[in-house]
Amino acid sequence: MLEKEDLRVTYSEIGEQPENSNAVDLENDSEVNSSSMDLDSCGDATSVSWKDDGKQLLYPDARDLTPFKTSERLLDEIMCSVPYILLSEKDESFNEFSNGLLKKQLLSYSKSRHNVQPFSVGTIVDQIILQTKFEYKSTTCPEFNNIYVRLGVLIDTNHQPLSTFDDVADLKIYHLKITVKVRSFLERTKRHVGVPRYHLLDSLHPFDQQDLLNFDPKDPKLVDHAIYVSDDTNKLVLLEIFRPEFDSEEERNSLTMGAIKERHIKASKKYDTLDKDEIPTQIDCINTMFKIFKGPLTRKSNDEPVKTLSSDNVVLNSQMNPKWLVTKYGFQELIETEEETEEQLIDYLPPNLVDFETDQDVRKSREAVTRKCLELIWLGKISISLMTPEQKESASKSLRTFNLLQTSFSTLFWSQILDENKNIATMKENPQMNLDYHLIDLSASYHYTDRDIIQNYELQCKLDPANIGIYFDSLHFIANNRGSYTLIGYCDKQDIVGQEALEQALKTFSLDPDTIDLSDTNDAIFMTIYKNEVKLHGNDPTRLTNLRNALRILAKHKNSSRLKFYVDYEPYSSIQRAFNILEVDESVDDDIIQTAYSIKVNDTPGLKIDCDRALYTVAVSKRSMILINFLFQECPPFQDFYGPDQYTYSEALQKLQVNENAADDTILEIFQRRWTSDSVIDADEILSLKSVLTKIAFERNSKLISSYLETGVVNPGCLPADNWPAGLNNIGNTCYLNSLLQYYFCISPLRNYVADYQKTLEAVENCLEDGWDKRRIGGREINKVEVERSVQFVYQLRDLFNEMIHSSSRCVTPTKELAYLAFAPSNVEVEFDQPNELQSGNGEDVDGDIVFIDEDISEPKGKSLVLDEENSKVENSPENQLIEIDDSSDSSGHKKVEEISQNPCFGKSTDTSTRVAKISFDQLENALELGRQQDVTECIGNVLFQLESASNPISLEEDDEQYDLIKKLFYGKTKQSIIPLKNNNEIRNKIERFVSLLVNVSDHPKDVYDALDLYFSDEYLTMDEYGEVKKSLAVTEFPTILQIQIQRVYYDRERFMPFKSIEPLPFSETIYMDRYTETTDADLLKKKDETFELKKQLSEMRKRQKELLSRNELGLSRKEAFMETRKFLSSDALEKQGIETENKQMLIDRLTGALKDIDDELTKLYNDIVNIEAKIDRQFDKFQNIGYSLFAVFIHRGEASYGHYWVYIKDFTKNGIWRKYNDETITEVPEAEVFNFTEGNTATPYFLVYVKQENLNEIEPLKRIV
Repeated sequence: MLEKEDLRVTYSEIGEQPENSNAVDLENDSEVNSSSMDLDSCGDATSVSWKDDGKQLLYPDARDLTPFKTSERLLDEIMCSVPYILLSEKDESFNEFSNGLLKKQLLSYSKSRHNVQPFSVGTIVDQIILQTKFEYKSTTCPEFNNIYVRLGVLIDTNHQPLSTFDDVADLKIYHLKITVKVRSFLERTKRHVGVPRYHLLDSLHPFDQQDLLNFDPKDPKLVDHAIYVSDDTNKLVLLEIFRPEFDSEEERNSLTMGAIKERHIKASKKYDTLDKDEIPTQIDCINTMFKIFKGPLTRKSNDEPVKTLSSDNVVLNSQMNPKWLVTKYGFQELIETEEETEEQLIDYLPPNLVDFETDQDVRKSREAVTRKCLELIWLGKISISLMTPEQKESASKSLRTFNLLQTSFSTLFWSQILDENKNIATMKENPQMNLDYHLIDLSASYHYTDRDIIQNYELQCKLDPANIGIYFDSLHFIANNRGSYTLIGYCDKQDIVGQEALEQALKTFSLDPDTIDLSDTNDAIFMTIYKNEVKLHGNDPTRLTNLRNALRILAKHKNSSRLKFYVDYEPYSSIQRAFNILEVDESVDDDIIQTAYSIKVNDTPGLKIDCDRALYTVAVSKRSMILINFLFQECPPFQDFYGPDQYTYSEALQKLQVNENAADDTILEIFQRRWTSDSVIDADEILSLKSVLTKIAFERNSKLISSYLETGVVNPGCLPADNWPAGLNNIGNTCYLNSLLQYYFCISPLRNYVADYQKTLEAVENCLEDGWDKRRIGGREINKVEVERSVQFVYQLRDLFNEMIHSSSRCVTPTKELAYLAFAPSNVEVEFDQPNELQSGNGEDVDGDIVFIDEDISEPKGKSLVLDEENSKVENSPENQLIEIDDSSDSSGHKKVEEISQNPCFGKSTDTSTRVAKISFDQLENALELGRQQDVTECIGNVLFQLESASNPISLEEDDEQYDLIKKLFYGKTKQSIIPLKNNNEIRNKIERFVSLLVNVSDHPKDVYDALDLYFSDEYLTMDEYGEVKKSLAVTEFPTILQIQIQRVYYDRERFMPFKSIEPLPFSETIYMDRYTETTDADLLKKKDETFELKKQLSEMRKRQKELLSRNELGLSRKEAFMETRKFLSSDALEKQGIETENKQMLIDRLTGALKDIDDELTKLYNDIVNIEAKIDRQFDKFQNIGYSLFAVFIHRGEASYGHYWVYIKDFTKNGIWRKYNDETITEVPEAEVFNFTEGNTATPYFLVYVKQENLNEIEPLKRIV
């Protein structure tokens, strides 16, 4: 290996050179300090008319330039620019970064930054061997402005450790140049407190151009650059990143061990002094190159001789390609001819880099040479790190040069050149946090003060308002991460939607954030999507919450008052939640709800919106106009969005789809149909309908519609007589008779039959001559007196029905004869006068012997109504006779009476022969008193018996029972089977007719199904004839009208008086009777068996629960007794009495265990009971073939022996409205009033009437022809 001593010899061989010769001494590494030199002014810039005095801001609007970045962000971009460029060459997703980061918006790379490993910035610490720090006076204002330049390298220190010298040769080292122009006067007078902010410049001011003449953005070696200026003092920062100086493939290969060996062997053939076996090391070659390039940098003035390098220098030829000095590195060839030998001597003249302070071109060349030296220094240090101790020993002279150079990867140089004071300890806090994209978006660092972060946020929002949501997200994240109350409070005051929240909201609505333009998207689209999603995911509370939050975010982002209102006041999905908020039961009246709302709002004003939503939910669910009006009154925003001004008159008519010539009552009927329709479940649509109707009422000045809007019910006083049913005057204790008559009137087949009744007694007798002895009603024969009375009863009922249809009055009065005949038992004979003796055709009294009674509620005068305490499952009235039939009989049990049906008198119209019953005042009084004491079913029995007696049979059944319209409408059949458990072949069946099903509330059923289950439940008995048997009951024929009587009157044997039970029995609008029918369906039978077993389990669980909760004579439950005992044992009471107890602690422990066992058992029992009840409720969900719809509910208010009656009847033809028939007063009522199951309510249903769903059209409460 060639030593440095040999290098001198090489020079000697070329020829003696004087001491002050210009040859470069590659061995001598001494340095000469450079002298500073003031720059003369280069003259004023010609593009401006004023002189740069250093006191003016050249960029007064710098704060408006985008992007802006803080020094920490700029430093990070310096270190990451090259990695992003390299990634762009491999990954198409990084293509936008092919020119680096320095000019990029922060949002463009913030989210990918944490995946990129930055390069390290390397700098030279001491400036003796190599100067990399420079300071120049400004050309345009040398008095106040200075220019600072700092050179360094960018090295990838994150790669896998280099393992070979060839890896070192292949290493790319990039270069960094930082130029900072400081305006000292402005720094003293205008510098702001806090974090400096730098804004990207597109172009330089002419004064700054003069100071940066050597900046060439088109330099091919430049890979990234940017110019930033601070917004306060206009400090200028020019950042330049250059490619490696030795960037060509041949240059990199020249330092590989193969190339070094090849070059040395080649040189050894030319120079005998070289030993071909002493191959130079890589560090030797790097050291030689370093000395060559450092030589021109050490020359301080032009007075110093220029040192050249001989082309025949042995070391030069052995360790590098000498021709590159001219072709690549800016050296010049000096050719001399030897006079004696005429041999040409070639020397290499280095570039003159002395005048770099005054000459911009020289400065540029000097910086290029300096970069080469920097690159060689880092290559040398890395190469040394791979050398073995032996290699280091042999190359110790080369190592000394690099060991003397102190390098650093610290970033402190950055704050020094920018003159920013940094607290190093603070800057190192949570360094990984600074890579979070939220901080990058705001150009913030974790150590920034809250004030600086807020200022950065506000500046970003100002410069880039389109992405304000993203910046808000970043601020919110930083606030929460730091736990800063200042930042959190500031965020809460911002009326801004974060971008992440907005994008998530759009995704929740299944919308693509990248394609949708929110500014062009109508609110109605979001409303429609939201409502559809709610319908689809109504059972998913998480999804509903996400949808609601998303809608709130979209409303806020779009600043949509409509969406904000909707999301604030959207009704609760569960009406029960609304009732819970208002702290009321769902069965309470509207006025109670209003009171509860007012109290809750006054007590907790902060929950007003919750209360508004609850009130809105209840009002819409109940379709209560009163509550909606109250809501509008208490919450004005509803008036703003659903007031009458939302529609024009024509739009309102169009929305209801009515003609402007339509009558008010027609419009109201159409409105009610929409209002009560099950298809209209959207609360928004409900209020829109009210808005429409309000507009129409205002434009028409309609009293009818206005009254409806105020009360929610139709005011009959505003209607024509033919638009409302006629009421019935009470003639004394006839309130429940009136209810019954209204009920029969609404059944169109029965009403039409009675209204058209023209038969006389003679006609009935003539038609029944051949079958008179056979027909039976209620299991018995009918005599002529009963038939005559029945015919006269139907005449009275016919006249009443016709008057109810044709009268122009709002109410009519039943005759005393009708009331008497309805109440008096059928076996009581009644004497009738001839038609023209005492009474006119309209049935009015001639002699006026009846005294009408105004009050229908009176104290009991005689014996109270006492029902049989033993309640059979089928009423014991004469109609309910048992018929024993063979199993093979026809299920209908009917046999046609051909001789009757063929009789010509059927269908023949004859004159009526109405007779007046001879009834004394006492008889009528007794009948009315009897009516007061009767149960409704007794009156029903009388009325139906007389209707049947006055009718001809359609056919006779097997037991000669008359089958007619009454039987068809009201009567069904049950089959009772006695099944011996030991002999299934001896089954005894009985068919029984029923007009109503009797259910008991004394058994505490939870609803009408539960009550019917008890009615039809199997019983296990012991009979003398069969032994143990199972008695079952099932329906074989269902009536058109299903009547369910609720047994509420019982006898108190202790007080010897009847009492009324007011226990609620919930019922629904629809009931399915499939489970109670006689069937061979295997699935249904299986469900019935399963239900039986479930109910058996339920009964045992309730029994055990009751046992655990029952109290002893001291009023203590089992648990409470154990607790008291444990408490006593744990005290010192026994010790004070001198009583010693063995195993006391054991007893306490056992009691504690027993208490836990009780709690566990009660909890398990409660859960099991709830689960079994729920399972029972769902057992028959799929069996819905035999459906009935509720249409009449008879109500009694009072006690067992007195009270008042009325009936609710549903009008399916009028949008399903319910009317309350209270004697002469008929009013529309809300559905909630009918389905009121409040505890303690004395107004209790006692008779429920359902109609088969296929016969709904036969219920017609409104029949008026005036």
